[in-house]
Amino acid sequence: MTLLYDAAYLAVAVLSLGAFIGRLSQAESWRELLRQRLGILPAALRNELAGKKVIWLHAVSVGEVIAVENFMRRLLRERPGYHAVLTTVTPTGQRVAKKLEGPDVSVCYFPFDFSFAVRRFFRALQPECLLLAETEIWPNLITEAARLQVPAGILNARLSRRSARRYARFKMLFRPLFERLQFVLAQTEDDAERFRACGTDSSRVVVLGNMKFDNMSLEQGGADRGQSLRDRWGFAAEDRILIAGSTHRGEESLVVKAFLKLQRKEPRLRLVLAPRHPERAQETAQLVLREGLDYRMSSNGAGAEKKGAVVILDELGVLRELYALADAVFVGGSLVPGRGGQNPIEPAVFRKAIVHGPHVFNFERVYQALDGAGGALRVYNGPELEQALETILGNASENERLGRLAYQTVVSLRGATEKHVRWMADFLASEKELVKG
Repeated sequence: MTLLYDAAYLAVAVLSLGAFIGRLSQAESWRELLRQRLGILPAALRNELAGKKVIWLHAVSVGEVIAVENFMRRLLRERPGYHAVLTTVTPTGQRVAKKLEGPDVSVCYFPFDFSFAVRRFFRALQPECLLLAETEIWPNLITEAARLQVPAGILNARLSRRSARRYARFKMLFRPLFERLQFVLAQTEDDAERFRACGTDSSRVVVLGNMKFDNMSLEQGGADRGQSLRDRWGFAAEDRILIAGSTHRGEESLVVKAFLKLQRKEPRLRLVLAPRHPERAQETAQLVLREGLDYRMSSNGAGAEKKGAVVILDELGVLRELYALADAVFVGGSLVPGRGGQNPIEPAVFRKAIVHGPHVFNFERVYQALDGAGGALRVYNGPELEQALETILGNASENERLGRLAYQTVVSLRGATEKHVRWMADFLASEKELVKG
C-alpha cells in the first residue's frame, strides 16, 4: 500500500507542480521550505527536540493555525513537560505560526506525503502523538504513525458530504486510514457520522464542537473602535463601509458591480476588498481599474491622505480589525462553486450583518446556525447580492437585527476549545499510564 500511496501522491504532485512553484516564491526561504518538506529538519531544531516529549500538531494554513492556537497553549499549560511542534503547508500559514514560537513551541513545514519524507520527519521528531487539524487525511503519514504506534487523531474535525463521497469512491485506499485514526474530535454530529461511515471506530469519535467560535474574545468583538480606527484607515466619519472578506476569483467582479450600483444611491459608500490569497491583490486591482474606480493597497499606508473608493488588502492580519468598521459584510468563497465558503465567525463576533453565497460546505454547520437564527442572508447570484446589501445598508433596524442575531449565534456555540483541551489532557494521561503498565 505504501508504494501505491507514493505513486498516487507523485501523480498529484506532478499535476500541482505549477502551484507549488508559485508557493515557493512566497516563502522567506524557498530552500528551507523544500528541505523541510522533504523531511530534512535544521540541525538546531533537531537538537532542540532531543530528549523532549513532542506533540506534533499539524495545521495546514492560516485558518487552522488560528483555530488551534489557544488549544495548543492551554494544553501545554495543562500538561507541562510536553513540547509542541506546529507544522503548516503554506508560507502564509508558516508566517502566522512563527509568531507562536517560544520555549515550548517550535514551527516548521509539513513534509510531503512521500514515505521517505514522512519517515525522516518521524525520526527527527519522535513524537508522543500526532494531532491533525480539521480534515487532514495523509495516507503515508497516518500509515507510518500506525507502524510506529504513535497515536494519531483529528482535532476540530470536519468532513463535508463532498469529501466523504470522494473517500467512499476510493474505499480500498482510504478506509484503512480512517480505521487507523485513534480519535476524531468532531465539530458536529454530521461530521462524526461521516467519519464513522468512512471507517473510524464509533468508540473513537466524539463531538466537541468547533474551536473557531472561540478564536476572538467577545469583548474585542463588542468594542467601539471609534473614529481613531477610521482615521488610521483613511475613512471619514460619514463614510459607510462595505467589506468583502476572503474573496476568490470570480467574486470580486460581482462585488464591484454591486458596489457601483449601490454607490450611485449612497455616494459615501466605500469598499474594502480582501482576496483570500493576498498575492491576488494586483489582479484584483486591475479589475477595479477596469470598472473606473480608484483604489489603494493596504500595505501602502492607511492615512487619511490616501484617497480612493476601494481599499484592497494585500497583507495578512488586518481584515479582522477592519470588520469593526463594517456596515455590511460579504463573506467570500461562497458564490463560486468548489471553494466551500470562508469563515463568517469574525464578522459575527463584531455584530455585523453578513451576506454569503450557497457554496459553504467547509463551514456548513456555522452557516446553518447563522441562517437558521436569521443572523445572515444567503444569496445565489450578483443581482441577489446587490439586493441583500441594499436592504442592509438602507435599513438601520434590519442591519442591527442581523448583527445582533449573528453575535448571539456565535456566543451560543462557544466552548469547544476547553472541551478539546480536557479530552486531550485526559488522553495523554491515559497513554502515559499505558506506557507505565
